[in-house]
Amino acid sequence: MIGTDAITVSGLAPQAACHIRAASAVAAVGPVATPVAFLDGFAYHHPAAGDIGVVFCASWGYEALCAHRSCVEFSGMLAAAGYPTLRFDYPGVVNSASDLAACGLDDWIDAVVEAAALLRRLSGAREIVLAGFGLGCLVAAEAAARGLAARGVILLASPLTGRRYIRETQALAAMVAADDDGSEQIAPGDVAVAGFVMPEAFAAQARRLDLDRLRPVAGTFCIVADRPEIDVGELVSRLGAGGAEVRDCPLQGYADIMAGPTMATTPIAAFERVIDTLREVAPVRLTGDTAAPEIAEGAAVVVGEGFVETAARFGEGERLFGVLCRPAVAAERTPVVIMISVGRNSHIGWRRMSVENARALAHMGVASLRFDLAGIGDSAPRPGQPAQTLYTDWPALDVTEAIDFVTEFGLGPVVLFGVCSGAYVGLQAAINDGRVSGLVAANIYRLVWDPSESVEQALRYGNRRIGPAVGRLLTRERMAKALAGEADLWQGFVHALKRVYRRLGVLAMRYLGAAGPRGALYAECMRRFDILRARNVTTTLCYSDGDDGLGEIDDYFGKNRAGLAAYPNVRMVGMARCDHNLTPPQASATMISETMRVVHVAQNARR
Repeated sequence: MIGTDAITVSGLAPQAACHIRAASAVAAVGPVATPVAFLDGFAYHHPAAGDIGVVFCASWGYEALCAHRSCVEFSGMLAAAGYPTLRFDYPGVVNSASDLAACGLDDWIDAVVEAAALLRRLSGAREIVLAGFGLGCLVAAEAAARGLAARGVILLASPLTGRRYIRETQALAAMVAADDDGSEQIAPGDVAVAGFVMPEAFAAQARRLDLDRLRPVAGTFCIVADRPEIDVGELVSRLGAGGAEVRDCPLQGYADIMAGPTMATTPIAAFERVIDTLREVAPVRLTGDTAAPEIAEGAAVVVGEGFVETAARFGEGERLFGVLCRPAVAAERTPVVIMISVGRNSHIGWRRMSVENARALAHMGVASLRFDLAGIGDSAPRPGQPAQTLYTDWPALDVTEAIDFVTEFGLGPVVLFGVCSGAYVGLQAAINDGRVSGLVAANIYRLVWDPSESVEQALRYGNRRIGPAVGRLLTRERMAKALAGEADLWQGFVHALKRVYRRLGVLAMRYLGAAGPRGALYAECMRRFDILRARNVTTTLCYSDGDDGLGEIDDYFGKNRAGLAAYPNVRMVGMARCDHNLTPPQASATMISETMRVVHVAQNARR
């Protein structure tokens, strides 16, 4: 991949500005993005030498979270093809300093116009193409309908109307809903999915969006890339009625994009077909200059109420991307919390939790870094990194580089925070790096990973108690489906048998020493907790009531948690009426409270 300018730290002062310097980051697809300040958030510029720039309009909420990496890679592919590309934060979402309740749809349309102007300044592009995914297609179309000059529009999985988008979002919300996800707390009229809430007033404005408002004229183009099963013939005909060149380019792989934030993959071949079509309808003229214009000092800094945030690339080769959030009033020694992504979620976190928690901590005098692990979000993978890194040693290397980054600012003590697989990474990093003073691990699935276990099966079946798990497999409904050939129960039984085998090995080690084929797992778990105790790393294990991860605690420390008594540095906290992903608002309050407790203990230990 082409190296780009990147923002990195300079100096050690807690409020030190960032400056631009060359980076040698290498990503899987296309140039990494340089972050710049944009309105009250950030924009992400993928530089290229062409004279036609692409402004990419993202979707919203859960759909945007699932599609984030795909949109990043699509933007990088556009840049690699010669089209400088800019992604950006709409007001009220992602890293914006504002809240969606204080914004209207007009603010989003204005943001598209401003993004086009910014891309022209950054790249020197003479023409602009608007691209969108999901709701972003309707936003881009509305911007064009209101007069934003565009050479053409690329529609990726576009709903025909805002009304249909809202209906589909509500259906999606029902599909991804979980027990105790706080959905009963959503105000009437609001639209919510996976904890992302679109206020009633904004939703009413979004319902009025209509692709029929897009009337491309002769000399422009439109690429319609929708799911293959959707007949877009009528839409293509209507869009071409004014003389515009309209191409139908089926988006094979939409289901892969929307497979969930953890399992989603990028349909590279489908994106290549879209870009090949773009080359045909709007061939780019290369200027020979891939360098972005010089950006002013502190260009990726956003100031909000009580906090200052800096978007930065850091780590070896400037591969990693994150947002450093600091209190508005600098202190001589500011503690810092490093927030580790769960699964393949981007740095904003599930339901934007990482953004909200970071700013809450800043109001309490605590800095934080939320960042994308390598190969996730806006971070490039390490050379040789496999596609599947969950529950491997790879992510802990990224945390070490994150610690290097925050300590350049003189921040500390360092506390790590993670949920589920992010908590597992935090545990690994706390063991490996002596600079870690505290750890808050929520709903951690595994304390030790068994290399013989399938990550896919673990994600599907988790740590469910063995008896209830088998009971769920043997329900009358499931058995009927199995007999009818509509369900395969074998994988579930195999996983349950492996759990029994694994647990017998752990029990054998606990009571009989080294005996048992799985005794090494128990030994490794005790070694890890012994290290945390020896270094006095204040550790809080938070679990939602009934969470599958409690099965791991049962295995190693007993159902009564008696084994944890040997570790006075470890505390367990339960969370009532809270799902695994910490979706309800009260989950954030608990996490902030427990994080502050760990921070205070770490601070006192330094005095």
